[in-house]
Amino acid sequence: MAEGFTTTLNWQGSSIIAQRLAKLIPEGTNFEIENDGDVAKLTVFVESDGLEQLRTDVDTLLTLFSDQDE
Repeated sequence: MAEGFTTTLNWQGSSIIAQRLAKLIPEGTNFEIENDGDVAKLTVFVESDGLEQLRTDVDTLLTLFSDQDE
């Protein structure tokens, strides 16, 4: 059995910003958006074979998202 590493990123806020963030998520990364009126919860599921790569992937997502959240 191979080792695998996973984590989730959760964000909650405007539905408009959630859609904007979702467009930035790299292809092959699983995510879901739950809408409740004007408020949305974005959950990104990050998976990797190595801990260092997992950290890099999370850092990349956070960097992409950092300019989008108002």
